[in-house]
Amino acid sequence: MSALGDDRHPDHADENGGDEGSDGAPGPGRPALQSVGIALDIIDALARAPELSLSELARRVGVAKSTAHRTCAVLARRGLVDRTAGRGYRLGLRFVEYGHAATERTSVRDQALPLLVELRNAVGETVQVGVPDGADVVYIERVEGQRALRYTTNSRRSPLHRSSAGKVLAAYNPALAEARLRAGLPPSTGYTIVVPELLLAELARVRERGYARSVDETELGMSSLAVPVRDSPAGPVVAAISMVGPTRRVVGDHESDHARILKAGARRLTAAIAGGGYVVGGERS
Repeated sequence: MSALGDDRHPDHADENGGDEGSDGAPGPGRPALQSVGIALDIIDALARAPELSLSELARRVGVAKSTAHRTCAVLARRGLVDRTAGRGYRLGLRFVEYGHAATERTSVRDQALPLLVELRNAVGETVQVGVPDGADVVYIERVEGQRALRYTTNSRRSPLHRSSAGKVLAAYNPALAEARLRAGLPPSTGYTIVVPELLLAELARVRERGYARSVDETELGMSSLAVPVRDSPAGPVVAAISMVGPTRRVVGDHESDHARILKAGARRLTAAIAGGGYVVGGERS
């Protein structure tokens, strides 16, 4: 029997067929891929919350508590899920290892990291490279600012509509904008854009000025600017370079200078991609 409850060989399991109990728990005929899907849904749910009780986890995933409990037990044995003091669940430290491994093996890092260090030194704030993933932006590399800074929203993933990097990606790719609109526009602060028409108007302004702004939209007192990175000078936008820091230091009197520096960095990264040294998110050619 597989760890997630299917006693058939995966090659023989049909994704949509098979038997299961009335509670949705993995049974003798439960498809292996469905069990894997439940495990991935549990991981996704835990990635969006610091900690979840078993009941809440089962509710969010849409399975019985018994199914969630068995699946979490398997994930816990692999270090992917931890039990908390309050008898809830959270992501395990194994994901820290996976995250470092994925970042190290993403070929954009080889070219982007030295450039980000230069940009950080020029603007004095945290700079990062983001790429699209569904309706979100994922930051694959980040160099912290020179001045001590702690902000609560220090995630490697953000909805496209709340961050400057996400807005840049959505502005130049209508499919990404549509994906975000379908997923919804949840607010993070009172300044987050939550009306579809306003978001589309903002994306049009991004295309006009060549960079995006996010002012207090992810966290109050924190703002960011972002510019597009293309796979060639006239090619599609494949990534974004952004800077983030206290609002008073990022926008206002400093904004035009910051945008100019970021655009120069984006041109260098675009040239490296066009030269064939690497593919964003892919293998070195």
